[in-house]
Amino acid sequence: MSKKRMITKSVIFLLILAFILKIFSSLSIAMGYNANPLYNYSSYSIFQEPDNSIDVLSIGDSNVYSSIFPLVWWEQQGFTGYTWGQPSQRIPETYEYLKKIYKHQKPSIVLIDGNNLFRDKTDIDNLDSITKAKLATIFPVISFHKNLNPHRLKNIFGNRYSVMKGYYYRKASHKVHKKKHRMKFTRKCWQINKLSASTFSKCIHYCKSQGSIPVLISVPNYNGWNYQKHNALQEIADKNGINFVDLNLELKKQINWKKDSVDGGDHLNIKGAKKTSAYLGEYLKKEYGLPDRRGTTNYKQWDNDVEEWEKLMLLDKHRKVGL
Repeated sequence: MSKKRMITKSVIFLLILAFILKIFSSLSIAMGYNANPLYNYSSYSIFQEPDNSIDVLSIGDSNVYSSIFPLVWWEQQGFTGYTWGQPSQRIPETYEYLKKIYKHQKPSIVLIDGNNLFRDKTDIDNLDSITKAKLATIFPVISFHKNLNPHRLKNIFGNRYSVMKGYYYRKASHKVHKKKHRMKFTRKCWQINKLSASTFSKCIHYCKSQGSIPVLISVPNYNGWNYQKHNALQEIADKNGINFVDLNLELKKQINWKKDSVDGGDHLNIKGAKKTSAYLGEYLKKEYGLPDRRGTTNYKQWDNDVEEWEKLMLLDKHRKVGL
C-alpha cells in the first residue's frame, strides 16, 4: 500500500470517528436532561436562560449541584443564579466550562468550589485532566458518556429548561455514622498539585478579564473535608487576591449531619442545601450589593419558576416522583 493511500485512509477513518463522536456527544447531552422538571439539573440548561441574565454562577463538582439552590437566592434576596455542577469535575474542566458559559452569560460573581483542586494529585493526573477537558469541549461524550443509558432515552424528548437552575433536588436523609468531624484546627496545609494551582489561577484571571468577581468556596462535606484542605484553599485564595468562604466552618453549627445529608456525609439533601444557599445569599448580598430584581418585567420568569417549584413539591408529597 502506498504512503499516500495510507494517509487518505487514515484521514477518512478520523473523519468518520469524529462524526460518530459528535453524534454520541449530542446524545450524551440530550440524555443528561430529565423529562421530569423536578430532577432536571443538567448544567447545559444554563443555555436556555436569557443571555446575560445570571448574576451569580456556581461551578464545581457534585457537591455544588447538591448544595446550592439558586431559587433560594431569588426568593430571599432577589438576585439570579445558576449552578453548573459535574460529578468529579477537575479544575481544567472548570476552566473550559467557564469559557463556554461566558459566551452567553456575564455573571457579576463566580463561585468556584475548591474541592476540584484536590482531585489530581500528580502532574500526570493533571495533564490527563487537561487533555480530557480540551477534548471534551469538542466531544462532550468524553465527560458525559455515563448518560448513554437506555433508561435515559425518554429524556431526549424532555424539557431542556431547568426550573431548578442546575440544583439536584433530593430529600432522602441518611445520617453520618462517624463520631469525629475532620474540621479540627491545625496549621498543617494540604499540598495542592502545582498544575492544578496554575489552572485555578487561569480561572481567576479569566473571570476577572470578563468583569466578574471570582470567589473561592467550599460547600459542606463531612466525609471529604478537613482543616488541612481549608488552609490550602485559604493560601491559594490569598495568593490570587480573592475571598474564600469555607462553609464547612461557617455552617458548622447549622448543618445537622444526622438529617441534612442524602448519603451519610458526602452530599447535602434539600434541607442542607436550603441552609447553605440561604447563608451564601446573605453573604453575597451584604458583601457585593447584588441587585434585587424581583418585580421587574424582564425577570418575571423567575417568579414563575418559584411557582412551578412549589407545585412540583406538592406533587412530590403525594406521590413518588422517580428519575
